[in-house]
Amino acid sequence: SARTPDDIIFRLELDALAARFPNVHVTCICSHGDPAWTGPTGRINSEMLLTLVPDLHSRTVFACGPESYMKAARSCLDAIGLARSQYHEESFGGGNSSRSVPASKVSSSVRFVRSGVAHDCAPGETLLEVARQCGVYVPTACQQGVCGTCRIAKLSGEVVMDDLGGLTLDDKSAGYVLACCSRPQGDVLLDL
Repeated sequence: SARTPDDIIFRLELDALAARFPNVHVTCICSHGDPAWTGPTGRINSEMLLTLVPDLHSRTVFACGPESYMKAARSCLDAIGLARSQYHEESFGGGNSSRSVPASKVSSSVRFVRSGVAHDCAPGETLLEVARQCGVYVPTACQQGVCGTCRIAKLSGEVVMDDLGGLTLDDKSAGYVLACCSRPQGDVLLDL
């Protein structure tokens, strides 16, 4: 599963494996297709899984992705009646504390506009850390700037962001930042 055809990781490698080995069948699902996309479109659901993999009950499922994706996958498989022993998932969370990011030299604060909460920030704090301290929920998965799950609209202010590919160019142009790897540089307003 991927957001768009361009977001399918290792697509060429997967296609090469499928071409080389007759027992490997690859089907990609895009939640947002484009006019050139001919594969399945939408979010995974139980009916789609059973259609694509009719012998699913005799398979082992491995899932990796943002928390919300894995929760949806588990829910679909539970509804189908797949045994929990046949389902395995991997999460690559853990934060980005290993990265060396200089602390802001200016005092910073974050205001969550829709939540009506504001917070003065310690040097080096991420928007995600600030949100958690304030009790503002931000969905998150990798916590390293890769998956894009913690994307937030920044209304004003400046941040330093260690984005590792979690935002598209359109997201960045629209003012989105990743809460897990963005550190405020002064006063920041977020649409959350």
